[in-house]
Amino acid sequence: ESDAKMVTEEVEALRLLRSQGLLVACPPGDDDDAYAIGLARRETDRVLEQQLHEDHDDESMSMEEGDDESFTVSLPSTVFGGYVVSNDFYNDAIRRDDMSKHHQNESLALAARASTLKKWLSLHRISYSFANVGGNELEFIPNPRNVLIEAIDACRRLNCMR
Repeated sequence: ESDAKMVTEEVEALRLLRSQGLLVACPPGDDDDAYAIGLARRETDRVLEQQLHEDHDDESMSMEEGDDESFTVSLPSTVFGGYVVSNDFYNDAIRRDDMSKHHQNESLALAARASTLKKWLSLHRISYSFANVGGNELEFIPNPRNVLIEAIDACRRLNCMR
């Protein structure tokens, strides 16, 4: 197929997702990184706040296998929250965050300073690739070293379900 036809099909697929409310475009000229990161960080904050208000005996979510087996698989609660799936390292966003944090935190002790965007992204950015693994279509391959992907893969290997 020609590149023009493939691009046209991709644009149509994006338009369809947008019309279904599954895709939101950033206003032209706005910082698109800020939207993606802001949404993911708010989700992380929401999950953390929810966990604080719940009575936790265990800091994990249990997955029981079978009716008569006592085997339990647990996912650490630390993997829940917001993530950005991107190959962008967000260097511009990190620089902006560092500059604003530097001015806000000058008088605070190190322990009292807010977590940096760079640190947050090291845990919450999932890089990815595509690979042809024997079929006719490319398969989406998220970074297997990300903590969320590691937890999901472990759960799949152990046949647990949420």
